[in-house]
Amino acid sequence: MSFSSPISGLLKAVFVCIVLFSVPIDAQVTASKSMPEVNTDIPGVDPKAILLSVSEAVNRLNYEATLVVYRPNTEPVPYVWRHGVNDQESMEYLNELNGPGSQIIRFGNKVSYFESDMPAFTLKQSHIHGPLPHNLIRDPQRIFAAYDVVFVGRSRVTGKSALQFRIVSKDNSRYTYAYWVDEESFLPLKLNTLTLKGEVLEQVQVTNLTIKPSVHDDFLAVDTASLPDVKHINPRKEFSLNWGISQLPIGMLEQKRQVHRLAITGELVEYMLLSDGLVDVSIYLQKAGSVAQDDVLLRNQAETLLSRVRDGLQLTVIGKIPAPTANKLMELISTTP
Repeated sequence: MSFSSPISGLLKAVFVCIVLFSVPIDAQVTASKSMPEVNTDIPGVDPKAILLSVSEAVNRLNYEATLVVYRPNTEPVPYVWRHGVNDQESMEYLNELNGPGSQIIRFGNKVSYFESDMPAFTLKQSHIHGPLPHNLIRDPQRIFAAYDVVFVGRSRVTGKSALQFRIVSKDNSRYTYAYWVDEESFLPLKLNTLTLKGEVLEQVQVTNLTIKPSVHDDFLAVDTASLPDVKHINPRKEFSLNWGISQLPIGMLEQKRQVHRLAITGELVEYMLLSDGLVDVSIYLQKAGSVAQDDVLLRNQAETLLSRVRDGLQLTVIGKIPAPTANKLMELISTTP
């Protein structure tokens, strides 16, 4: 993802840090032995129970899927996504098929990243940060405080009978989602991100889905000892700002707060990660420099970036939220230099 702006150097540095710092580090996801029984008759469908069944299937089954991410006015981005469980260890693989490509592989709670333009590295994480929101497909209970889930009906997706749901923000401060689930396996098939007017901002579409009796051979062929060592990110805290947000959208909570050094510029920033379980929002505060510009608002489909100078500080809000919500969060930040 890229944004074109006069302050692109600074903002690029912020975006580089997102993959390193904005993914919550949780305990290793473990596979459950059985999936809960649910009633899939239309009058008796329990949306929350279905989403819990999705998390069981995603974490428990061996499968391979090809999926495509569509965004208006951009080229579709295809991926291969695999998952397997071997000796109670969860394994996952994600490969972007176009361009220089990037490959991510997870064994247990260690995720290794292989990019064409940077050295490979490994982080301690419970999941791969892929096109489908990780809590939606792995821990949906974390979204129920912020969103209502409504069963819409049955349809057909990727040649399979699917259950369709609408996921709606309780306070209308975030986007709405249309979500399709395979009625037989409970694996996810399609996710549309919609504006409050119903316009599609992003679509993640599974184009082929195969459930395997055992893990993919490629997992077994990996020499885990040869994977990059785990990178520990514990930057020295050289300054701290006394700041906070007076009010958060319903269901959104502060997940972490850190001070770290940007990879490109070497500048120190204070960083807060907010999450409602479905959407992560990153907020960065740093001392305003000579290149700082006030009120920069950039949109890349569902992603919003808002940057503003206040009291000698550069404030930046980044996330898959509507621009008015980003602006509201910015207004509610209270700073004491």
